[in-house]
Order: sequence, then structure tokens, then C-alpha cells
Amino acid sequence: MSYQQPPPQPGWAQPQQPAWGPPPPAPQPPKKAGGKIAAIGCLSSLAFLILIVIVAALADGSNDKPETKAPPYKVVEQDDTGHKRNVVVEVETTKNLRAVFDAVANDLTDEAGYSIIINCSTGGTKDLDNRLANGQKAVGNMGAATTGLKAGGTEFSTNAGQKCPVSAADKAKDEADRKAAQKAAGIPPEPTGADRRRLLATLAAVAPDVVRYEDKAVEAARNQCSAINGGSHRLNWVASQRFTYKDVTTSEAQGAKINGALKRSGFCKV
Repeated sequence: MSYQQPPPQPGWAQPQQPAWGPPPPAPQPPKKAGGKIAAIGCLSSLAFLILIVIVAALADGSNDKPETKAPPYKVVEQDDTGHKRNVVVEVETTKNLRAVFDAVANDLTDEAGYSIIINCSTGGTKDLDNRLANGQKAVGNMGAATTGLKAGGTEFSTNAGQKCPVSAADKAKDEADRKAAQKAAGIPPEPTGADRRRLLATLAAVAPDVVRYEDKAVEAARNQCSAINGGSHRLNWVASQRFTYKDVTTSEAQGAKINGALKRSGFCKV
């Protein structure tokens, strides 16, 4: 008769595996998480560094940062001796004045305190400059003592509301450039006096309604010359569109007559 092991009774100790049974499985060593933790830590540190770099770049690119390229300027007066020196600069525009100041200040290397004055080259009088901006730079300890800034420091401010009027020479150049551009586009000069009256009479002879608004008619005629001189397609349709304004409606047939009249009159020659 084979031996039967009795079932465990309450309070009895759990019986041990008989020696003749299969051996229990070997215990597995606990998995090491150190490598993953270290990798996660490295990634977190890297992300943090990247965030710092991005924030620093955004701060450095704020609206207060001056433009890197200064507009044309001219140093018209500069002291070269003394502990406190003046530098007077003239410009022709109010744009990027900080960049002008930085460009001038970068060239000041002798130990001294510098007062940098930026004036417009126009708009001033013999006794009163058209002052656009002021600034200071301290070079060395002497510069710090005379300006109240730290050595190597600068300060800059603009005069709100100041403008730089366009000079007569610049106005003439702009007007010449504008006329040259219009000529290149096939647009004749705006007629005045007898030439204007002649153009209006020419238009009225073929399309009386279009001269109801004389300025509109003159403008349309000049622009239509651009299409004629440029060899535009559908010239009659283009004319009908150009000479339709306010309560004036121009048909393609009338547009054809307008084109013919403009060509015959010689108005479109440039």
C-alpha cells in the first residue's frame, strides 16, 4: 500500500516538498533600473539646457535690440583731447538711430567720457540743431568719472516727435526717379494748361461722358497709354474698364474710339 500524505490541518505548518519531487525554480535576481534612471536623468538635463538656450535667445532677440546695420551718417564734429569730449553726428533719417549711436561709440577707444549728439542734416537752423538723439559712452575710469556710467558703459535716448525733413536735393532726386519710372512704364507726364485742355477735348469728342470727372479722365488716359505703349492685349476692354468710374460707364466700343483718339493725338508718346 502506498503512503498518502494527509491534508494539512488548521494550525499545522505547511509541509515541505518531498525530497523525491522536482526542485523548486531558482530565484531570479531583481532587475536593475539604474541604467534607465540614469538615461532619463540625462535626457531631462539635456531638455532643461535646451530650454535655457531658447529662453536666452528669445530674450536676446527682444524689440529693444538695435538694428545691426546703421543707415548712412556723417561725423561732423569730434573732440580729440580732454577728459570730456563731444561727438556730433548728422543723419538724413530717423530710422535705426540706436544703430548709428552704436557704430559711432564702437570707434571711440581713447580713455575719456564721450557725449554723442545725433542731429538731422535738415530741419535745423543756424542757432538750433534738429536734435534727434543723445548718448554717452564711458571709456576707462576717466570716462566713468566724467559720465557717471560704469567703465565701458553707454546710455542712449531719442527725442520723441522729432522728424528729419527731406532736403530739396532729395526731393528733386525722388521726383526725377518717379518720372523716369513712369516713362519706363509708358506713362506720359501729367498734362497741364493747354495740354490738359487738349487731352480733355480729344476724349470728349469720342466719349463725352468720360470727361464729366476731368481728373479721373486724365488719370485714366495716362494709364491707358501704358497699356497702348506696352502692347497689351484686349486694349478696348482695358479702356472700357479704365474709363468706367463713379456713375460713368464706358463700353468696349467706346474704349476702341478712346484708344484710336489717344494714338492719333500723340498724347501717349514718351
